[in-house]
Order: sequence, then C-alpha cells, then structure tokens
Amino acid sequence: MDEDIKDWGFALLGPTLYHRTSEALDAYDTHSGRKLWSSALGRKDWYTGKEGVPSDDQTIPPVFAQQDGHTGVLFAYADYTKGSGTEHDRTDVYLRSVDADSGKVSWTVRLPAPKGATVGDLEPAVIGAEDGTAAVRVITRTDDSGSDGGQSATTYAVDLKSRQVTWQKDGFAGGVLDSGVVIGAQLGDDATFQAIDGWHANDDDLALAGLALTDGSPRWKQDGRTGVEVEQVGGGFFVAGSLRDSRTGQPVPSAPDGSFIHCFNDQRSVIVCDTKETARAIDAQSRKVLWTISEDDPSRKKPEVKNAFHGAVYATADADGVVLDARTGKDRGLYDGASTYVINEYAAAGIDMNVYPATE
Repeated sequence: MDEDIKDWGFALLGPTLYHRTSEALDAYDTHSGRKLWSSALGRKDWYTGKEGVPSDDQTIPPVFAQQDGHTGVLFAYADYTKGSGTEHDRTDVYLRSVDADSGKVSWTVRLPAPKGATVGDLEPAVIGAEDGTAAVRVITRTDDSGSDGGQSATTYAVDLKSRQVTWQKDGFAGGVLDSGVVIGAQLGDDATFQAIDGWHANDDDLALAGLALTDGSPRWKQDGRTGVEVEQVGGGFFVAGSLRDSRTGQPVPSAPDGSFIHCFNDQRSVIVCDTKETARAIDAQSRKVLWTISEDDPSRKKPEVKNAFHGAVYATADADGVVLDARTGKDRGLYDGASTYVINEYAAAGIDMNVYPATE
C-alpha cells in the first residue's frame, strides 16, 4: 500500500473482508483475495495542517449494522476545509453507510460540531452499532493553539433509520459499545489521548463511565482515575484493567488478575482471558471458572491466547500454534502459520491482512 494511505483496519463478515483506509472502503473475497468493490472516500483533506501529519496509531475497523433488510458497513471520517477571506477553517465529521453487497454509498450524514472545542487530527471512530443506533467518538482540541492545546472528545449516538443524532456528549470519549451501554472516559481539563494506552490525566479527574445508548443517560460511573483504557470483548463484558460487566462497570471476580490482560468472546458461551501469568476461561452466563493454565503449572506450558471462536481457543505455546477446547482447556490440535487476529467461520486474518481459510 502507498505509504501516504493510512490503514485503519478491517473486519470480516461472512466470506468477505472489509478494509478501511484513508482513501476508501474496499471489499475482498476471503477465498480468492479478489477485490469485489471499492468505495472511494473523496474527502478534501484528512488533517488540519496545524498539528502536521498526525502519528495516528488507532485501529478503527468498520462496523456492520442491519438497515431495511440490508447490511450497512459503517465508518466515520473527518474532512478539513481551509477557509478563505473571512471564513474560518472548518473540520466536519461524517458518518457513512455503504451497502455491504454492492459497495454503493447508502447515505452520509454530517455530525453537529462539538461544543467548546474543535475537531482534532485523529480520525473519528464508529464504536459500534446496536438496535438501529450507532455510537461515534470524535477526538477534539480544547483550543486552537495546535499540539499544545488540551485534548477532549465528543461522543454521538445516531439513529440509523432517521439518520439523526439522538444525543451528543461533549467531554466524553466512548470506546466500547456493549449491551446497550456506551463505555468510555469522562474527561477533565488536562486529559491527553494515546492510541496505544488510552486517556491519561495528571490529576485524578478522569472517570470510567457507562452511558445508555438510548438517551445518553448515566448508567454507572467510577471517579478518581488518572488513566482510562477500554477494550471491546462483547457478550456483556469489556476490559478496563480487568474483565468487567458492561451493565454495571464492576470487575468480574472470577477473571484473572495480572498485567496486560486481554479477553476474547467465543461468541457462544465462553470468555477467555489472558495475562502474562494466567490463561483462564469463564462461562459467560454463570461466570464460573471453566479452566486455568498458569505460568507455574508443572504439567503444561502456559499458552498465549490470540483469539476465540465458536468453542475453540487459538493460542501459541512457544513455537506452536495450538487450538484448545474453550470449555475444557484441553488441546484439540495444532495449527501452522495462521494468524487469528480476526476470525470467523470462513477465514482467519492476520493484522497485516494475510488471510487463511477455515478448516474443520
């Protein structure tokens, strides 16, 4: 890919991979690698010039939503227009839906400007979509002085049928949508954002919070934080330092404690969490521990979990790729070469978009 084209990530739906870049949304057949269609973005410019070309390390895959019997591929983008004469420079944020089958643009809507801030150079993100509503997060600057200005965010909920913004929360940075709750950081005055590790503040004026997708009303809030980083899990769970309940924000007691926790939903009945010290599977309904493999287990190597899907856990143990049974933790077999960064019933795709076919 051209180095001037930014790669924002990809997602699988059925036998098709949808790839989002700064120039277009592209669809590929996972079996042959053939490009099925390309929907050009056609924006004027994607950064303001005040901050230079931003080092934006976000991963922002497209999001799928059912609309009038069709599947829409959703993404958000910013379009910068330099003012002339007495006109101010302007950055507008848009939400777009592209038909998953044809690649035709179904619609594009412009979101209202954030209040008391300007849109920054970091790409906006569709956090997710549920029950006909999408959540979109926009990173903003709290003044126009460039990179020395403070950072903030605005989160929007957009009704996909009426294409109207149903609520807008300035000073709130949504990062996860799950079970009807938009989860993210309530921001103070000195917040800063790093794509690798989330939001930070020198004072304890950040909060981990959940808002109702329906109307933006508070569901729960945990104040007094210097950092907030959230990670999507699904199935009623998210990660913020530990595995947590999306509806309450509370930690799940049966989840492992440890550094660098990542959790995966097998999209059936199991959540698998991995830390440097422990790999553990939890029943998604009862929240009982199904199995644990720790680094000090004398009988087994502690695997590094990469993903989970439909009763299978994909991991590595030293040089081997190993498939574990999600409910028992027993080895089911080895696999060679495949990267399971994203996986479904048709294919697995690595982070560099190398695709491997699914097998029985």
